[in-house]
Amino acid sequence: MGFPVPRHLSGNIAMLEGNPVAHLHIVIADTDVVIDFFSGKEPFASTIVDLIQGDNLALTSVTVFELYAGITGKKRLMQIDDLFSIIPVLPLERKEAETAAKIYNDLKKAGKLIGNQDILIAGTCLTHNLPLLTRNIEHFSRIPGLKLFSFP
Repeated sequence: MGFPVPRHLSGNIAMLEGNPVAHLHIVIADTDVVIDFFSGKEPFASTIVDLIQGDNLALTSVTVFELYAGITGKKRLMQIDDLFSIIPVLPLERKEAETAAKIYNDLKKAGKLIGNQDILIAGTCLTHNLPLLTRNIEHFSRIPGLKLFSFP
């Protein structure tokens, strides 16, 4: 598999061609791409595998909540438990919450509010200066300074 050549489309968004692992250290995966991983949907499924194998993947506690809240069936529960046993999970503590609150207030003032879970994930990413791998570019691109990765 070839390595990506990031094509910066605008501001803080990089669209990736191929596999982003070669260019990144730690990446936070948004809930949507973790779901793609469990469902085998490409290109995110293989990207998540590569990030796991390279010890380059982390999740937020918000993603943990979203995944557990949406599971159906014992098989999926076991898959989620197995993933969380090998992937670091960044907690939502005071600093992350403060960053998220600032994001919330800025987006609300601008009339561009997004979901609270997305704001909490973004707050965690910004606090730790880590990029977010997501399909949800429309919402997350509203947050200044948040580095985003996706596929065309």
